[in-house]
Amino acid sequence: MTVKEIILTAAEMVGCAEKVRGYLENGSDGEGEVNTLLRCFNLVENELALDYLPLFTEDEVETDTGVVYFSVLSKPAVRIVSATDEWGNKLSFTLFPDRIRLQPGRVKITYTYTPKAKDLDGVADENRKVSVRLFAYGVAAEYCLATGLYEESGVWEKKYKQAIEGAYRSSIGRKIKSRRWA
Repeated sequence: MTVKEIILTAAEMVGCAEKVRGYLENGSDGEGEVNTLLRCFNLVENELALDYLPLFTEDEVETDTGVVYFSVLSKPAVRIVSATDEWGNKLSFTLFPDRIRLQPGRVKITYTYTPKAKDLDGVADENRKVSVRLFAYGVAAEYCLATGLYEESGVWEKKYKQAIEGAYRSSIGRKIKSRRWA
């Protein structure tokens, strides 16, 4: 999902698609709307990753002392999910504000992270549970709130929350037990 794709979808929802499309294609009027939508996109992506549908990644790190500073990881860590050694065995670890302490050697750290701010040419961080429509609902709600359209913002916010609930429910693996006839 590209940032432009999400912004255009949100712009269609709130009724400023012509201005946004005109600015993106030939630089005509609409820079203010595009900048506001981009700021809203970054807010929504961050909110989704931190509050609802986290982004996961893993890094392999070599440590002689058993201490891995968060600054060494490829992305800004939010929550450490697990740590394994090079053979896949789970490791116990201790968290500190700026580092994680575990056994020395080659370790794989799985963690959630916060996305970096994107520009217009960016691509949203991959989260299979999040669709363009879900993103656009959130961006539309934020845009309406930022521009003073409070009633419209409430409508888009409701759709956004319902889409999050649907994505969250679909991520929980539920099985229906088969029936047995006596």
